[in-house]
Amino acid sequence: MFRIGAWSWVITGAGHLMLAAGLALRPEDPAAARAIAAMRVYSVEFAGVRRSLRDIDLGMSLVMAAALIFGGVVCLRVARSAPDLVTRSRSLSGLGLAASLVVLGLSLWLLPAPPIVLFSVASVAFGWALAAARPAPAVQPAPAPAGAGER
Repeated sequence: MFRIGAWSWVITGAGHLMLAAGLALRPEDPAAARAIAAMRVYSVEFAGVRRSLRDIDLGMSLVMAAALIFGGVVCLRVARSAPDLVTRSRSLSGLGLAASLVVLGLSLWLLPAPPIVLFSVASVAFGWALAAARPAPAVQPAPAPAGAGER
């Protein structure tokens, strides 16, 4: 299930990048052109760097997509390279669940259906992986050999 959560992140990020590319290639309708022009005119300066609202919006969008892809790929690599971190440790699944729930909440508030569905899938998958994680059995110290410590 952990891998399903990770793939949900990758698919969301990749889908977002494809949508951004598709929107950039499509002819703009007049209302969208006016809105984008207004975003390009208004700029904000932060720490000596001036950017238009359009640049900030596009930058946050692309960074979010890349971060989702890379975060999902990291989870997939961990699941493949160190499966005990997924099956015996609750921390990684718990972190995936927490992150998925946060972005699901933001998606419910601000975004359309595709990310809501994918982050719901990720939340369920990471939650399931968290519930299924079984801690490694405690290692008991080996008994001391007979006569050890006697002199």
